[in-house]
Amino acid sequence: MGPTGIDRRTVLAGIGATTAVAVTAGCLGDDADSAADDPVVDIAETTEGDTDPEAWADVSSIRFDGYVGGWVGRDPAPIELVENPTLVLLEGHEYDLTWENQDGMHHNIAVWDAEQEVVNDYTTDGTDVEGERETLTFEATAEMATYRCEYQQEGQRGDVTVLESADLE
Repeated sequence: MGPTGIDRRTVLAGIGATTAVAVTAGCLGDDADSAADDPVVDIAETTEGDTDPEAWADVSSIRFDGYVGGWVGRDPAPIELVENPTLVLLEGHEYDLTWENQDGMHHNIAVWDAEQEVVNDYTTDGTDVEGERETLTFEATAEMATYRCEYQQEGQRGDVTVLESADLE
């Protein structure tokens, strides 16, 4: 014990704790920024798909796997293993969006406008049967803004970009 009543061990423990807090704070700042872009669903590899209109020019069918944490793109290639990918659609074209329940939780899929209203009744009934599939057939319209599960709206949602034919020329 020193003259101040504090022993060497207490001082070293305090220095160690201060250093640990400083290092952790620096690391957490970096990790927190990058973690926001990390997929939640283990099978997903990224949260950023290919949104180049040319990559979407010939697409007419889209396939997802449904998890509580998010939709995972399976097909076409621009969304493969992308969590909640942005869909790039051509106005006036018809699409088949098929999703498969992967976790036995109740899911459905719906296409919403910017006011969070279902566009043209484009929604499926939903299912909680693992392995069961649903297909939503729809025509892309300019008012489409997002797609989502109406039961897990925060985790299972993605953006929809609708292009005019002139945008591909």
